Amino acid sequence: MSTDLRPPVPLAARPEPEPRGWAAPLTGTVAAPALSAAVSSAENAFADRTFLLAGGLLLSYALILPSWFPARRQRRNGLVLSGCAVAALSLAMISTLGWAVSLVALLTGHIDG
Repeated sequence: MSTDLRPPVPLAARPEPEPRGWAAPLTGTVAAPALSAAVSSAENAFADRTFLLAGGLLLSYALILPSWFPARRQRRNGLVLSGCAVAALSLAMISTLGWAVSLVALLTGHIDG
């Protein structure tokens, strides 16, 4: 017995699923690790720090995973694009943040040059 007081939604009022709604999420799911691996091999930054590569992949997949479920195409494509952008730019974000923290620590006297 349900406690929901709303009447059930008729089948005609439900949105039709897109025939190729799986194409964008599948592309993002495959492209995210490829982008991340290509960027990390070009920079050779994750040779000893694989946890950074895994963190970038997990963050990009956290954005791509919900793209399998929404009904609207714009939201789905936006999630996939943002996930791929995070996979491609995670190395640049991490290295920029690391250099900024190192520079501030050097200028404030917390580390010796």
